[in-house]
Amino acid sequence: MPTRIITGIACGFTLFIGWFTWSMYTTARPIAEESLRGAALSIAAAVEHLADSDPSFAMLDGYTSPDLAYLSVSDHNGIIIFHTNSRLINQRLKTSLNRPRGANGFDERRVRLGTGEEAYLARMPLHADGKEYLLTLALHTHRYDRVIRRAKTGVTVLAAMVCTGWLLVMIISRYMRREEIHRLEMHHREEMVRLGELGALLAHEIRNPLGGIKGFAQLVEESDDAQRSAGFASKIVAQASRLEDLVNDLLAFAREEKDAHLPLDLAPLVEESVALVRHEAEQQHIDVKLSIAHGIVVPIAAERIEQLLLNLCKNAVQAMPDGGELRAELRRERNMAIITIADNGIGIQPTYLDHIFEPFWTSKVRGTGLGLALCRRIAEEHGGAVRVKSAVNQGSVFTVELPLTT
Repeated sequence: MPTRIITGIACGFTLFIGWFTWSMYTTARPIAEESLRGAALSIAAAVEHLADSDPSFAMLDGYTSPDLAYLSVSDHNGIIIFHTNSRLINQRLKTSLNRPRGANGFDERRVRLGTGEEAYLARMPLHADGKEYLLTLALHTHRYDRVIRRAKTGVTVLAAMVCTGWLLVMIISRYMRREEIHRLEMHHREEMVRLGELGALLAHEIRNPLGGIKGFAQLVEESDDAQRSAGFASKIVAQASRLEDLVNDLLAFAREEKDAHLPLDLAPLVEESVALVRHEAEQQHIDVKLSIAHGIVVPIAAERIEQLLLNLCKNAVQAMPDGGELRAELRRERNMAIITIADNGIGIQPTYLDHIFEPFWTSKVRGTGLGLALCRRIAEEHGGAVRVKSAVNQGSVFTVELPLTT
């Protein structure tokens, strides 16, 4: 995806540079022509002023301009009356354009001089002493064509920059592609290592109950005492239940959340989750206290949120084997629904706090290590989070944050 974004940006930049370069190049020549036209009209105005003062055009001998290649004045018969090259005076114009063409009698074009230089040629009528003459001006174009040369240089530089940019894009894209492949390979290797660790963990977790089931089954087979056999059978059932819990936790953790999120009041879910552990809590002399705010509506998958709350409530009960207090609270803070499950039990070791949400990590003798990992996953599926504060022998507070409906 980043490679596509970079390529898209490069394409957009290339199109912009192309448009800018084309615009700059196509406007350069009209600008130069307009500047030459303005210079020609200025010189023509100066020549006409001198001609009014001296109809013999003798004063034109002293007229100079850095832009002027040559200047000539001819009559209606095409006879050159004045020319900056005196050898051409009294000769007839070699071209058939002895009268100007174009709007207002003005005619302009580019011509190649005998020296090989390209010049700007302008022809226009000149009025002096009540007569009309043809004024021909040839201007040097070097100074005015500078804008064209700059445009061409700019085009070359920008083209080189675009080519260099595309080369860099190709290099970066190739590098990013290699990095992506390397990252995928590393991820695959990490997944394989994790699968290996998971396989070893599952083998250990399953082998223990299976060993117990096998042992008790052998004792039942060898025993003639019905009462003893019943006790062994109950042990088998307990170990089978342990296996069932492990499988259920695995399925719940591996399940992809597909349930629709519907706007529901959280209060009944919190109350029901606490009610499911109330009997066990009372047997352990645990006081249950509720502080529930009703009318807090959140878009949720009810079954998943109930599973999250039930896991937290069970953990809280298990953390107080000698009795204590279980507190469940539901409140609203700005745009979040806050659910708090707190206990004053044994607490969590500080070194464990960074690991308790990791899959298959557990500090319990009998546990799958999937309960809190599943809680975090469910909260994140709903755009929320699970946080914990705990102190040894003081208890733990688990806080679930869920965004409200908008």
